[in-house]
Amino acid sequence: LKATVSVLYCFIPYIFHTYKMMKATIVRLYTSTAGSTIAVCGGGNAAHVMVGDLGSRGYKVNLFAPFTPPGGISEADQWKTNLPKEGMKLNYVTKGKVEHSSPNVVSANAAEAIPGAKYIFIPLPVFAHRGVLLDIVPHCDDDACIVAMPATGCFDWTANQVMKELGRQIDVAGVAPLPYVCRTLDYAKETNFMGLKDQVGMATLPAGKIDRVASEVEEILGLTVKRYPSFLPITLTPTNPIMHTGRLMGMFGPNWRDNKYDRMIKFYDETDELSNTWLHRLDDENQLIAKAAEEAIGGSVGSIGGTDGNVMHINNYLKWTYGEDISKWDTCKDCFQTNKQFAGVGSPMKEVSEGVWEPDFKNRYFQEDFPFGLMANRGLAELLGVKTPYMDEVIMWAQSEMGKKYLVDGKVNPDEKPQMTPQAFGYTLEDLRGFYSTHA
Repeated sequence: LKATVSVLYCFIPYIFHTYKMMKATIVRLYTSTAGSTIAVCGGGNAAHVMVGDLGSRGYKVNLFAPFTPPGGISEADQWKTNLPKEGMKLNYVTKGKVEHSSPNVVSANAAEAIPGAKYIFIPLPVFAHRGVLLDIVPHCDDDACIVAMPATGCFDWTANQVMKELGRQIDVAGVAPLPYVCRTLDYAKETNFMGLKDQVGMATLPAGKIDRVASEVEEILGLTVKRYPSFLPITLTPTNPIMHTGRLMGMFGPNWRDNKYDRMIKFYDETDELSNTWLHRLDDENQLIAKAAEEAIGGSVGSIGGTDGNVMHINNYLKWTYGEDISKWDTCKDCFQTNKQFAGVGSPMKEVSEGVWEPDFKNRYFQEDFPFGLMANRGLAELLGVKTPYMDEVIMWAQSEMGKKYLVDGKVNPDEKPQMTPQAFGYTLEDLRGFYSTHA
């Protein structure tokens, strides 16, 4: 009898794993998205790929592209003007194939592009989230789901705020990182699709929708989705808010005026030891924040660290995300320098005179990754009682160059706008406990 029990006990993990796989398969079978209408918001690189890739696989893609530069025409009108009769050309670079596809609808009016869409994707920077949500939420079907990619910068808080203001309750989801590696060659005419990440993380609001939404998004995007218990692992993912800010501190820092730059530095290829040190410093503090969040708000983060935690150390995260495209993993510097997908990427710099370059503090690496990225982590740290001297040093340097006061006397200053911090939303730690309990 003991031997029989022992054998059965050994099979329990296998049985449980098989059950989860069967459950996921059943969800996919009975909730297929094939042929459905998908809306995409924005007209950037990722939107181009989604029009081409999803369209070539049978989805009807409605493009909502309202952005209009000063003195110019809307992105929607640019699409209508530039789109060839045979459709936009999408080059699958690594696969050696080409597809042509056209949007089902192109409009700068949400009322024309959003109704009827099962999923509405927002592959846009964090600063654009609130404005787009205000535009699209009134026109969403009741059973629609809005998906932000990437959803760093507390997308769940922004979405919840907008839903309350508009008196609606639409399911939302967030993905991190952005799944595509792509570049538009000729607007609305041709795009290079260099790669799709093997897997991404996802959270939903409410959290109980995660299995259904993740299964359907896996089908739509064609990748594996890791299920998170809340949006906190996405906010604390060591992506741009850590990767960009740490590298910037090492590349420039307070003494950048003492250096001479005769060209644009390659952001990843030329990562140096000082940058590597700062990247790991910020990453270590981020791990402390994640652990404190899980202790204070049980179940909101889940597993931390390791090779499969919901909030991994930066090296493991990069390995998990980019896989074989990285050939050396010992340090963050190694990951940056050997990542094929990072090769050749430039830096936020500007040429101020012939052969003279300097940091461009108006670039999105500063204007987005600090107020909408690192400050979110720093704000959570303050609520949780976690000391972050290295994050503070990086933020203090950046804000002095940007003319901002995100931190004053060692505390988050919520009056400095914009910023994505719990303090800016007026949240206390008890509020966050209630938020993640209410939306479970």
